[in-house]
Amino acid sequence: MKKILIVYLIFSSILLGWTHSHRYTLKKDELAKVVISTTKSKGEVKYDLFFRWTLVVKDRVTILLNYKNHPYQYVLYKKRGLDRIKIVLLRDGSNKLLDKTYLFLVLSDINQGKKEVDFDIFIQDEMSRIFVDFKKKR
Repeated sequence: MKKILIVYLIFSSILLGWTHSHRYTLKKDELAKVVISTTKSKGEVKYDLFFRWTLVVKDRVTILLNYKNHPYQYVLYKKRGLDRIKIVLLRDGSNKLLDKTYLFLVLSDINQGKKEVDFDIFIQDEMSRIFVDFKKKR
């Protein structure tokens, strides 16, 4: 089943045009970090996105997220449409159709036995305006 899911994620990322994708398997309060850097005329600008999960209740996961030093709290459900967060990484450029740069954080699986939660990250960046580095802190 896991192989089918991985093949599906790879196939859907190719079809939907995701430019970056990554899977995190996190234990409680384990910190995941995504470094987003962009080059501007004045030099390189880096933004850090941190997230971790703190609580699992049945099919719900509470997530603490920090992007551009702004803290957020979300509750994701294992239901379609309630299992994802969309975060705009960069403002739209001159072409509103092609210059969209955003990130989806998707709740993939809750493993109650191992006390781990799987998250998938999908980034859409058609104009290659950002560089992404996925990290995990213990």
